[in-house]
Amino acid sequence: MSTPTSPLFDINVVDAGDLVLLRARGELDLNTAPGLDRVLIPLHPRRCELDFADVPFTDSTGINLLVRHHQLAADAGGSLRLIAVSRPVRRVLDISGTACLLLASPEPPPPEATGS
Repeated sequence: MSTPTSPLFDINVVDAGDLVLLRARGELDLNTAPGLDRVLIPLHPRRCELDFADVPFTDSTGINLLVRHHQLAADAGGSLRLIAVSRPVRRVLDISGTACLLLASPEPPPPEATGS
């Protein structure tokens, strides 16, 4: 199910029973964060994985939203983890010190795994 949160940010939600996969596309910022917020609120008690491979940009608003929902999900017995991120988003996570909290696999993949 695709959930357009704004013309600039779209989320495809795949509910696989015990896991909800959210594939995001677009920039996550002050203008688009409210849409992601609305999608995540009812999912707090669930195990959720976010694919941000097609998110080329996030700012502090996006990081704050992800950290807040990570904590709210944990409080509700669920979880929220990023399973894939673009390089620019990874850089923001590293600089903000939130990579270890939000990434399912906080270490970058070895070069042979990425084809670089």
